[in-house]
Amino acid sequence: MSGHVVCLFGVGVWLSSRQSPHYCTSGYQRVHWSAGQAELLLNPTKTTQPEEAHRNMGKSSGGAHREMAACVAVVLGLLFVAAVAATAAVSMDPAEMEALFLVMEAVSSDRDWRSENPDPCGAPWPGLECKPDGDAAAAPLRVTRLDFGVEPNPSCKDTAAFPTLVFSLSHLQSLFFVGCFKNPAAATALVLPPAANLSSSSLQQLSIRANPALSGVMAPQLATLTSLQVLTVSQNGLIGGEIPQGIGELTSLVHLDLSYNALTGQVPTEISELKSLVGLDLSYNSLSGPIPSRIGELRQLQKLDLSSNNLTGGIPASIANLTSLTFLALSSNGLSGHFPPGLSGLRNLQYLIMDNNPMNVPLPPGLGGLPRLQELRLAGSGYSGPIPEAFGQLASLTTLSLEDNNLTGGIPPGLSRLSRLYHLNLSNNGLGGAVPFDGAFLRRLGRNLDLSGNAGLCLDDRSVVRDIGVGVAACHAGGDSDALVAHGGVTGEGAMRGSVDGFQFRLLAPACVVLSCLVALNEYV
Repeated sequence: MSGHVVCLFGVGVWLSSRQSPHYCTSGYQRVHWSAGQAELLLNPTKTTQPEEAHRNMGKSSGGAHREMAACVAVVLGLLFVAAVAATAAVSMDPAEMEALFLVMEAVSSDRDWRSENPDPCGAPWPGLECKPDGDAAAAPLRVTRLDFGVEPNPSCKDTAAFPTLVFSLSHLQSLFFVGCFKNPAAATALVLPPAANLSSSSLQQLSIRANPALSGVMAPQLATLTSLQVLTVSQNGLIGGEIPQGIGELTSLVHLDLSYNALTGQVPTEISELKSLVGLDLSYNSLSGPIPSRIGELRQLQKLDLSSNNLTGGIPASIANLTSLTFLALSSNGLSGHFPPGLSGLRNLQYLIMDNNPMNVPLPPGLGGLPRLQELRLAGSGYSGPIPEAFGQLASLTTLSLEDNNLTGGIPPGLSRLSRLYHLNLSNNGLGGAVPFDGAFLRRLGRNLDLSGNAGLCLDDRSVVRDIGVGVAACHAGGDSDALVAHGGVTGEGAMRGSVDGFQFRLLAPACVVLSCLVALNEYV
């Protein structure tokens, strides 16, 4: 007999010792297997006829068991072959796997990556992500994310070197090196491959942050990474050079952070080509020259931080076009001149930080028209004249810092109605007159209120002076200030220093004679 038929519960298996391929059929499926392949067809086949089933009922019980075992063995074998074939189909590309292992060996010493993780994408570790290269079931897996430095991701060894080879992983979308290169004795350089080798990159997010032993420059090849949406190269104190003009080619950028480096040169005008930019942070570098006049073309911008550089000139008028802006920081530069008139139109602005610039102009009343402003910091910038009454309309304000300027006149009464204000510093100006704050306001701010260094200021309530140190004296009946004895600050030049029972105080010598100072001190103690 050249073959035999095995049938059980409507499943028929045709096994032939002479013919190939083989079939196992049922009323619901047909399975075909041959050397090196497996195929599962869900097409219905003809069911067993009643008369055939009647004939089969005469078979022996032992024969039925053997037939069952044979059919089950065939089906299980088929499933095994299919599983093996599927596993082989989704394995990593050997060249990509080798590149990944070389990158791991250059950066991390957590383990022997080759022996402990021979199938990286099959059993990925934290910080590694893989995805199929396409929608096909047999598509190979590709590395799409690598993250080093922050637990639970792989840590970086003391002798870690920046792995230029990582850019050969052409399907990589996210790459992070955070706190990796920290050993000064093993300083390494940020080196990018030639632009031609980056043209096929899929990189969307590149973050190289907090690496004090990483040196190098912002290479022009960065402009080739046109898929980038987030570029963070910050807190790497040895990264210098100029921002490449080609950065304007990265038109998909949403966030650009190059802060806390050693960058020099000017802010390139080409940066205004990044129309999708939401966040721009170039703070804490050594950039010079003016703020680009076309900065206002970044209409989507919400955060602009250019603080702690050497920028000069004025604030460009186009900045008034940044109507989505919520955070503007230009402090610690060499900026001067008037605010652009349109600045009051930035209705979404919440933080305006411009300390330590030689502005040397009066404070603009228009700033009082910013309804969402929470912090206004304009200290140490040579502002003169009075504090605008319009500042009393900043209902969302929590912090107002105007210290170390040349302001004169009185404190606007409207400031006392700012119910969200918790930090107010008007120290070291030329302000005068009675302070328009009641005891509840003074107690609410407590030590977050500093009015010291304004010899003409005084408080009507002497008990408040004793209880709360705000840096001013009590007023005489005629409105003049008495001697200051308060822990909140200094009242001006020629201050006397001392302490009582470990409590520090500072006295303004010109404001009182020795006797009155001692009397005031006795009252305070």
